[in-house]
Amino acid sequence: MKPIRVGVVGLGVMGRQHLRVLRGLVEFDVVAIADPRIAELDTTVERAAGIWAHSEPEDLLNHDLDAVVIASPTSAHVPQAKLFLHEGIHVLLEKPIAPDVASAQELVDVARKSSAHLLIGHVERFNPAIDALRALITGGDLGRVLSVSARRVGVARPALPATNVIADLGIHDIDIIQLLTGSEPVVLGATGGSLPGNHQEDFAFVLLSYADVAAAVETNWITPLKSRRLSVTGTGGFVDVDYVRQEVTVYEGRIDPVEGPTSHFSAVWQTAQARPLWVLQGEPLMRELLHFATCVRGQGELAISPDEALAALAACQHATHLVRESQSRLVATSNG
Repeated sequence: MKPIRVGVVGLGVMGRQHLRVLRGLVEFDVVAIADPRIAELDTTVERAAGIWAHSEPEDLLNHDLDAVVIASPTSAHVPQAKLFLHEGIHVLLEKPIAPDVASAQELVDVARKSSAHLLIGHVERFNPAIDALRALITGGDLGRVLSVSARRVGVARPALPATNVIADLGIHDIDIIQLLTGSEPVVLGATGGSLPGNHQEDFAFVLLSYADVAAAVETNWITPLKSRRLSVTGTGGFVDVDYVRQEVTVYEGRIDPVEGPTSHFSAVWQTAQARPLWVLQGEPLMRELLHFATCVRGQGELAISPDEALAALAACQHATHLVRESQSRLVATSNG
């Protein structure tokens, strides 16, 4: 089977990571790259490998590409993705899908009419630990899921953040909980703020509901220790997930009726034993790109639909609005 001719737009941190993985996969043939700073970047290795280097994404249209990976700043996502979708070129677009809901909806509408796929790069969907957790939930091992809590913090704020911490980091967990519950997120409340001199949110705590599942997401760029964890509480137990280590630990509980003095009630009375779950570990980004190859070849369905990516962004936008609204009230009160 012939390799997929692919281009990469945007050679920042994520773009370089995509390029690294793509060049190691036999499923792809990296034909061209594009970045407005191409003259300033060291592309010696890429040029030596016969990869064309351009400053404008439009130049990639001259290379008969099957697919493109876009890892540009969020502000460029919509026009660049539309450029390739209109030409029938499959697109893997880094998250978030767009800078705002209105432009995201515009892109979703274009994707619906295109013959090409639009895959949004919510890379944690390809974390093997999440696969193991989903298997537990769908298998009924946790009983009915009651609540989910996520903590994604540390360690350093981007030098020039294109967005706030909710849409940059928190969106990962907001989307993962959507995947686990099969329901869209509804923001119930949010609080947070930014450090002095910053104009984008650096820390936030978001309370959400996914149908009948309660959820909380804490995220920041401030904590000096990097932590990426998610926990799920169900009627049949509790699970703790470490995204980074790709570790899943299960704590099984039992609910027994206890007769009280005035009423009959249920209580968990014993201490659960920790049971590490075996996880077949692997690089999420590589798994994402292999999934993209499957979709390009028409051999699989998208792991995340554009509509799901839109729902995650909408929740982030709503949470950001609530944080800023709260901060404005605090300022008004202090000045009053």
